[in-house]
Amino acid sequence: MKISCEILLIIFVCCLIRSVSSVKCGFSEELASIGQTFDLADSKITIVGFEASVTYASLPAGYTPFLTVLAASEEPTFSSAEGTLTISAGGSCETLGGAFPLEDSFDEEPAAGDKSGPLEERKEYEDIQASGAFQLKPRSTMILSTFVSSCFVPRPFRGILLAASLLACISSVNGDEEVPAAGCKPSLELQISLPMGAEVASSFGETDHFLEATLDTVTWGYYDPNATAKVTMESGETVTVEVITHHSGHDYAKMIRGDPNVEEIFYWEMNQTLLDKPEPKLPGSGVHLITGPIEVVGAQVGDVVQVDILELDPRYNPVTGRCFGTNSQKFAGYQFRADGGTKRDGTPYVRTGGTEAITVFEFLEDEDGTMLYGKPVYMYRFPNMTAPDGSERTFDNNPAVMVPHEYDQGYDGDLLSEDPIEYPPGFDDTVVTDEGGILYLSPDPAGLNWKVPLRPHLGVLGVMPNNTINYIDEDAPGGANSIPPSRFGGNVDDWRIGKGGTMYYTVEVPGAMIVVGDTHAAQGDSELAGTAMETSMTAKLRVTLHKKDELPAMVQGLNFPLLETSTEFVIHGFAYNNYLDQVEDPSNVFAEGASLDLAMEDCFIKTRNWLMDTYGLIEEETIALMATAVDFGVTQVVDGNWGVHADIDKWVFDESDTPYDYSCTTSKSGRRGRGRKLMSGSSRRRVLEDHDILLSPDQYADSLYDRVTSQCTSCETHWNRRHLADALLNAKIKFVQRRM
Repeated sequence: MKISCEILLIIFVCCLIRSVSSVKCGFSEELASIGQTFDLADSKITIVGFEASVTYASLPAGYTPFLTVLAASEEPTFSSAEGTLTISAGGSCETLGGAFPLEDSFDEEPAAGDKSGPLEERKEYEDIQASGAFQLKPRSTMILSTFVSSCFVPRPFRGILLAASLLACISSVNGDEEVPAAGCKPSLELQISLPMGAEVASSFGETDHFLEATLDTVTWGYYDPNATAKVTMESGETVTVEVITHHSGHDYAKMIRGDPNVEEIFYWEMNQTLLDKPEPKLPGSGVHLITGPIEVVGAQVGDVVQVDILELDPRYNPVTGRCFGTNSQKFAGYQFRADGGTKRDGTPYVRTGGTEAITVFEFLEDEDGTMLYGKPVYMYRFPNMTAPDGSERTFDNNPAVMVPHEYDQGYDGDLLSEDPIEYPPGFDDTVVTDEGGILYLSPDPAGLNWKVPLRPHLGVLGVMPNNTINYIDEDAPGGANSIPPSRFGGNVDDWRIGKGGTMYYTVEVPGAMIVVGDTHAAQGDSELAGTAMETSMTAKLRVTLHKKDELPAMVQGLNFPLLETSTEFVIHGFAYNNYLDQVEDPSNVFAEGASLDLAMEDCFIKTRNWLMDTYGLIEEETIALMATAVDFGVTQVVDGNWGVHADIDKWVFDESDTPYDYSCTTSKSGRRGRGRKLMSGSSRRRVLEDHDILLSPDQYADSLYDRVTSQCTSCETHWNRRHLADALLNAKIKFVQRRM
């Protein structure tokens, strides 16, 4: 949302009027309550009779939230009843309004990993009346509603509306507005300390900052080191960030139409070059729409920023009320490398329209917002086209191009011949040159009778690199391509970087300058075909700054993007950890970085070093641990700088006796001290008697199997049931026979 000069002017004038028309009392330094603290096991507080200001501070994760009285002009009284802490002034003042809501919930136990650190201010309300559930007075309400309403009024009329609001605001000072009681209203200053692990409310309107995706806040395809911050935030604050998928042009009707900001970004008139578009795309740059950057106050080179992913919400199309995404089988996909670059029928994959298939998915949720799955809606082959600038588009190399479907494909893959798509100017200048038009693969021969598990995540998240100038490109000097990931993060494309995850990055430029983009609804490890289920989403993030002289062991010397979830740490390795310095011409990384050997070696070294530094292991035990308890996987083989990740389960270092969740074994039975002792003579005889007399072999096998798998809920239809039971039976008989 853009804030125009007239809006800033009206806010400034009204704040000035407020400052000269109000009276405040001085604070006292002799009151007994100053410095007093109260545990906030309750979820609300109520202020009675005071004009209060509240400052938030951060606690290490898992700590109990508490309130501290910083200053007051008269002695407050405190009472607690029915889950509410009430703070009252003397006299017969009325409650300012409602109960002040804290964060929705708090961690009951400290989160794994060391996230402690000094208390850091999160945000401050100058007047508690302008926050939470407190009621706004008439003038404040009018200013707020005018501000919101003006955003939906055509620009030529905004000044008139705001001027009228200003006159009304001025008149209210001498008219209807309440004035302070005789003397002055008592003042109160509080600090509420909250754990960093506390969850925030799910509504996006309740974050400290909001970063809308507009022409002014997104960059297409590169990291711009000269970009000014679009949001500036303090450590511990939260921000809502809109991300638009660069694949929206695959289906205008479902992913662009009716969404004003997306329409502005993708607008492309006839004869305009990519550089002349409203949202320019530099030649040689990448494909992603990057939102940001976000500046973190006080962040300096060598510090570490912690980014908690609190929410990921689909962006619903305002016309259909539904959310869609696409998968493109791009030429960057592994299928172009495997089997000599040929399809199963022996025909080659070629970089012209016809072999790059596009699948359009719908992101499905139930009425309660619970994710269900990704449903494939229809499939087509990317056609050969002429773009608005007259260039030939023979493969899906430029997401700015609009695929000109003639008819809406509906929601079940069937052609809606009665619903032709009407493209407005700026979206109607792309022409398919293939004879017969676009080739659709569904509903025949592709039945699309399958579904995809949803794993919403951020494909691109990171800090601004300090060496983008090394990305050599005559047409795009100084801005690194958004496709290859590196030590600063960026396009890591790990589906684990989703809600509930925490990313750690070492700051490379002052302010950190965090960037966000490339949201996915689903993806498998390797991102095999070149893309995931690309979709637009809105992310809610909390950013915490850790100063370099106070870093916990787990992020000291951090030179890669580290992911922490509730159950694991994930180390990310790349063919080149710092390709912008390591590759002579970084634009050649797409050829030089296509190596799983290099990526595996890089991930191995990082994992070994991180385990030794974080947990104080010697190298020999580290290698033993990695060989037996760490899972290495292929993150992606499509982003030029290929990636391998290492999953380290936190359970490995848990000092309790909590059992691991093994599947289909006896470990869940809780039996301890299972020895490998020889049977006594009487035991051997009982085994033979049970087998030969009491039970038939089949009955014995069934009984034995049931005992072995009694605690396993997933083994009822195990295909190996009979083989397992027979093997156990035969082993026992042979064991007894050898000792008779």
